[in-house]
Amino acid sequence: MKRNSSNIWPYVIAGSAIGGAVGYLFMTGSGRKIRHTVTHTDELADTIEDARCFIESKAKMVTAEVRGAIDKAKQGLEEGQRAYREAEQSYQSQLRRLEGKNNEITTNVHKTVDNFNRTAYRVEQSILDPIFELGALYRGIERAIRVVFAQMPQRQVASFFKSRRIGGY
Repeated sequence: MKRNSSNIWPYVIAGSAIGGAVGYLFMTGSGRKIRHTVTHTDELADTIEDARCFIESKAKMVTAEVRGAIDKAKQGLEEGQRAYREAEQSYQSQLRRLEGKNNEITTNVHKTVDNFNRTAYRVEQSILDPIFELGALYRGIERAIRVVFAQMPQRQVASFFKSRRIGGY
């Protein structure tokens, strides 16, 4: 009886796979755990429930830490905004004070210039005008005396009394 060698290989591969799986399940520690889990399905449900509770508690812890970090970041942003507003208010306050001082100084300078102008005008009216009038009176009397005594008027007058404003020299 002659057999076709091509028909044997699928049986060899299937037998090898089944033998390897049975050897793994009965000869290794992890295979024993799989066998125990498959034979005790009530423990599998408890194990799955324990795993779910563990994952849920860890997720809650991570969520709490993330929320805490987000809350701290929000507080930091709020503090930064508050500090910015306070700095802006302080700057505006200092700017208003500086502007007030500037206006006060400008007003005082204007008052001082106005007072100086009034003082100069009063000095001119009370001191210089009478001096120029005396000079004009002196020139008039001098010319009158020269005319009376028949002298020609001279154009020499003391330098103190020379003024284009009154005498026209």
